[in-house]
Amino acid sequence: MAGVAAVALIIVGYAMGASGMGIASVIGTGGGNYNTGYAAGIASAQRKLQDSGLIPKSPTEVMTISGTVKSVGSDRFVINANRISINPLDSQGPTERTIVVNDKTQITARISTPPAELTAAMKLFQDNVKAGKPGNPPMPFTEKAAKIDDIKISMVVTVTAAENIRDASTINATQIIFQAVPSAAVSPVPPRVVPKTTTK
Repeated sequence: MAGVAAVALIIVGYAMGASGMGIASVIGTGGGNYNTGYAAGIASAQRKLQDSGLIPKSPTEVMTISGTVKSVGSDRFVINANRISINPLDSQGPTERTIVVNDKTQITARISTPPAELTAAMKLFQDNVKAGKPGNPPMPFTEKAAKIDDIKISMVVTVTAAENIRDASTINATQIIFQAVPSAAVSPVPPRVVPKTTTK
């Protein structure tokens, strides 16, 4: 957040300098001239920021986007999309996006590996490396095929499409990945015990 605040301050400085907006001129300028000058200042600030290397250039083509699930239907769901650019001046596209699922959409659930199992797998990997048998380190999750019914509200999903979805409000997904909750993490509901009654 501190980095974003610093960039914002730089933007204000660039915008003020580029548009010549001193305090006195802001007070004495008409609305039309103010808006025109401010827009020019913002555009100049954006160019100078990108030229300075403080922030990367804004993406013009986006094929993958992440967000939090807001609602789920039979063949589509809605997400609140994350930012697609760290540039605070850049258009982020629609915040709310509808993800359309069809029979060709690949949906994958990632299930976190239990800590004890992951620790054991990592120890085995390290022992193999020491023994001269290098291999791939264990992944912190496993993947399995899923369906739209497995996607729940508040889940974080990553959506990929075959076309540029930078400014799309509706996205035809080719791939969806979400983090699933392992069944072991769900506490079972204890059975209800009805106390026996005694008669005198």
